[in-house]
Amino acid sequence: MPTYRVITLGCKVNQYESLQVEQLLKNLGYTPTESKDADVVIVNTCSVTSQAAAKSRNLLRRFARRPRKPGDPPHTIAIGCWATSDKTKAAELLGENAAIGHQGILAEQLPALLGATQFQPLKRSNSRSLPILSERQPRNQRAILKIQDGCDAHCTYCIIPKLRPILWSRPQEEVIAEARNMVSAGHQEIVLTGVFLGAYGQGTALHRRQESPSAHIASLIKELCTSVPGLARLRLSSLEPGDATPELIETLRSFPQVVPHFHLPLQSGSADILRKMNRQYSADDYRRMIDNIRAAFDRPAITTDVIVGFPGETDEDFAATTEMARYAQFLHVHAFPFSPREGTAAARWKRQMIPQRIVTERMNQLQQLSDELSLQFRSQFVGESVELLVEHPNSSDVPESAAWLQTGVQHGRCERYFAVHFESPVDLTGKLVRVRIERVTAQRTVGSLLEPARRAV
Repeated sequence: MPTYRVITLGCKVNQYESLQVEQLLKNLGYTPTESKDADVVIVNTCSVTSQAAAKSRNLLRRFARRPRKPGDPPHTIAIGCWATSDKTKAAELLGENAAIGHQGILAEQLPALLGATQFQPLKRSNSRSLPILSERQPRNQRAILKIQDGCDAHCTYCIIPKLRPILWSRPQEEVIAEARNMVSAGHQEIVLTGVFLGAYGQGTALHRRQESPSAHIASLIKELCTSVPGLARLRLSSLEPGDATPELIETLRSFPQVVPHFHLPLQSGSADILRKMNRQYSADDYRRMIDNIRAAFDRPAITTDVIVGFPGETDEDFAATTEMARYAQFLHVHAFPFSPREGTAAARWKRQMIPQRIVTERMNQLQQLSDELSLQFRSQFVGESVELLVEHPNSSDVPESAAWLQTGVQHGRCERYFAVHFESPVDLTGKLVRVRIERVTAQRTVGSLLEPARRAV
């Protein structure tokens, strides 16, 4: 049987779409392999930063070196955002028609590209003509469920609205059906994701043009929590102040499956920089969202994204970001340096670019602050019990040192997202267990096993 290998760069949306491609390939008679000599290699590319685009190109160059006989199907195919943003370069690397951008329909183009003339497609998503997932997701215990695509918000630094300009949302009944498949396959936790998750059910990501913001996603969450037996945890990939309406927050707090962890992208704590970014909220809006979520949940874990060195960012602007970080008491700050993307407004502001030396200094300061805040947040729970969903010992989700890969040491994510390590003579991968947190360090949270946790609802 022919073999395939799928390599994924980028976000949870890409991870989900790669799983759809894998299911499609299996339906075409291909079997998975990790070998570099797979009959077909699919690289799901990313273009959100210049570094991600460069990594996509380098991967494609590496696999494109394999010889191919004239008339044979391509053995390396590019899909995803970089394949959409630079089709000309992709064609130079791989040959004509070996790149399928977001405008293409993978479920039709990929089989044709591989020379498949007869096949029975799996049940397709009404939204994008790709398979509805029915198998267990192999990479970790949490299943990713994409419910939305597209963005028209046009933040000045972001290339995504040019690559995924068409907004669409999956029908609620389709989402429920796939969630049931995931739970039946053994997943107890589902993460809802999308390009702009708060635009689910809306025709636009612009909050000022939405009717009843967050009403559709609130309805979906209610149905998931009441109509999917066995779903123990539900997590949302991202929310912004315009998404976190009182109605949505009330819905979230009403169901025990919704965990007290929220990823709330900040990007900057400076009012001036937020305006230059064309974000849909002010610094005050962000603070109010933090206050409202804290009022609704017990010690919620909040993670975030921050862009460092945005054009024109002053020392005062950066200080506003660190001040906001302390106010929010983030569990984790995902900081990355500003990356100019051709075709965006911010890429044209060359005279306002921040010197690399200053960007590096600010990145280091923010990383130190993130580590400090993480330790403070986790320290609250010493002596308390938490519920863990135990991951595979070699999961890339939690980097391990050799000392922690000893027999009997396992780890899992708790409700508030941070990882906890504990000892057990029995392999508990995929189980919900209760652990008492004994100590925390800058890099680790260590606990002792108490008992199996509550069963899935």
